[in-house]
Amino acid sequence: MAEIPPEVQARLGEAKNVDEASIDELKAILKDYYDRWVASEGEVYDVNYAVKLRDMQINELEMEVSDMRGKFIIPKLKKVHNFKLMGGEE
Repeated sequence: MAEIPPEVQARLGEAKNVDEASIDELKAILKDYYDRWVASEGEVYDVNYAVKLRDMQINELEMEVSDMRGKFIIPKLKKVHNFKLMGGEE
């Protein structure tokens, strides 16, 4: 059997012995496994949502960049009525 990486082993936990367990112990083991499964599905949902959100943001930014290509935006310039030379005279 292949070696399981430590981070995966920490997430899985130790294997339970179900061969010699009573009915009540089996119920407790199944409840523990079910709770772990529900928690991991919640994490998967959160990660998938974050990935979809980032993909949408990247797509929007790519659309903005492609819209800006080829367009020259003229900056607004301020009018200067009286320009004083370095000497301070008008």
